[in-house]
Amino acid sequence: MNGPTMNAPSTGDTVPHRPLSAWVARLGVDEGAHRITGPVNDGAERTDARTLPLFQDPAWRRTGLVARRDGGPAVPALALSHPGRGISYVELDDHGRPLPASADGTDLVARIEEHWEAPPAEPDVLRVLAGESLDLRHALLYRLASETTAPPVLFHALPWSDLDTVTGNVLAVLDGATSVEPPGFELRHWFTPAATRLAGPLAVLERGMREGRGPAALRHEAVSLLTGLLSAPAERIPGHTAQRLALLADRLGRRDPLLRHTARVVASRLHPGPRTGRPPSLSLRLESVLPAAARRTERSYGTTAEDELFEAAAEHTPGGRVRVTLTLPKPLRTAEESWIDASDGIVAPFVLRPAEAAPQRYWVALRSRESALLGVIELFAPQDRFELVADEPPVPFAALRTVPAIELVPSLHASSNATLRLWETAASALPPEHPVPVALRLRLEDIARR
Repeated sequence: MNGPTMNAPSTGDTVPHRPLSAWVARLGVDEGAHRITGPVNDGAERTDARTLPLFQDPAWRRTGLVARRDGGPAVPALALSHPGRGISYVELDDHGRPLPASADGTDLVARIEEHWEAPPAEPDVLRVLAGESLDLRHALLYRLASETTAPPVLFHALPWSDLDTVTGNVLAVLDGATSVEPPGFELRHWFTPAATRLAGPLAVLERGMREGRGPAALRHEAVSLLTGLLSAPAERIPGHTAQRLALLADRLGRRDPLLRHTARVVASRLHPGPRTGRPPSLSLRLESVLPAAARRTERSYGTTAEDELFEAAAEHTPGGRVRVTLTLPKPLRTAEESWIDASDGIVAPFVLRPAEAAPQRYWVALRSRESALLGVIELFAPQDRFELVADEPPVPFAALRTVPAIELVPSLHASSNATLRLWETAASALPPEHPVPVALRLRLEDIARR
């Protein structure tokens, strides 16, 4: 129910009341309560209920009805009624049960739907919303996040105290605790309206630490968590939770030196303090046309961003190419607490963001030098202004298993022969179906077709 909708719904003001949930079912009256009499979405259960032609009629009205499914209990539930047709549909949760809603909750949903493009966010709104079922809160906030620019404070109604508990467990283990009590709940998908790649990686990391899983598994979840926090709308996270997540980012950066930069960027986003210098982001902004001085002398134009031992540099040449160099600290092989070893073979991601086109992610293979890791890649410059951002954490080649092989091919085409050998060495140690060896084969096929 919580994935992308199959058809983008219209959000016109002429149809204020439509399903919040992806599933609905028709109701009939039975012994004083409304009983589900029809199949999910009238048989189209793979379709998002919000897009069904049935609900494009502006006559639908938000209501609350006592409803039950089969032999289940009758509960006050969120529903829609059509006065002219005399029919009603109940909204369903992830298990196909009526979506619980109090009378105040139903009135609040109706009020928000009437002002969908600019939903109210007064304290009474947050108070009522926080008292409703998690299913209702998730359904409403998921729709608001997908279809509107909702006031960030509305997302504070999610169960952040549960996430705080799990964060506290991870912090305790990182600070030396030998055991912690497992949480008595699952974070599940409740936080996806506010931020993706937050609750899932955090929950798996916490469980992995309690169960003593290996460093590769723990680092994978730490990387996923920090990467998710890089893009999470910080204002949707309550201040107390943001502070704990900022502290957790700092602890993860201390635990693994290669996570240090990403952790600093995350912490600065979640818990900004007084600015004492430039932000830690490794962000480089370049113009498509070289500065006049560089054009006259036929020299390249270089720019650099640094954060402690991390550095991103770009050299823009008169020939329209950009040479990107990333320098990262080299993990000490003797560090007992390190989650990663430079000998594993490491790649660092960065994002190219043209002003007028979709961003493109590249992966730079890093070679080991005496005291640092160094990676170089050379690209064609976009036709307009562009930005290079290298804030995401580096990972071992093996961790690219979730990246489609076709997305790695541009990085291979932009690599030198020396850099390609790093990819080939990594591929020889990976299964043939892993994206890295598959991408190398696709690159050869591309060359053969030219």
